Amino acid sequence: MTVMVAVKDKKEFLSWLVNQQAFSRREIIWILNYLINHEAILMNVRIVEKADKTTRGLMIQSGDNHRPMILSLEGKEFHDPDQIFHEIRMNWKKDLFLECRFPEAWQEPLYLKVLEDNPFASWNEVDEEIDQEITAFLEKEAQAHEKADLLREIDEALESGDQETFIRLSEQLKQHS
Repeated sequence: MTVMVAVKDKKEFLSWLVNQQAFSRREIIWILNYLINHEAILMNVRIVEKADKTTRGLMIQSGDNHRPMILSLEGKEFHDPDQIFHEIRMNWKKDLFLECRFPEAWQEPLYLKVLEDNPFASWNEVDEEIDQEITAFLEKEAQAHEKADLLREIDEALESGDQETFIRLSEQLKQHS
């Protein structure tokens, strides 16, 4: 069951965003103000991460960025502010997934209050490439730990004069390398 975020909370966050963040395109502020002033549209806005994974997602980004605003519709990207505005205005009854990128977003309580789980890309889904990198790293660390244990046991066998254990562990170490 998903919890609906109150329109007043969305308005409060978007107003804060307009007043506290600098955008490289003034059209972003126009679009945000349009959303703030039209509650019927704002009711269908869901603030998420990874808006590009949705069927209708708008990503806005503060700061000096070469791609400060991207509308993703069914996998196609649109960058023209007029096109984006008219898409929002003409299809106001459809869900709009809004991603707001700005510095220290995770430190802003107003943002966290309105952030929803993206039904198209859940926050706890791990990218396959990242999963493979983590698995490879953990395997490498486990091998390094095993090798360190073998070296410690070889040292102990040498110190105690246990030649049989030394030879057996040395063979295991050769197989690890």
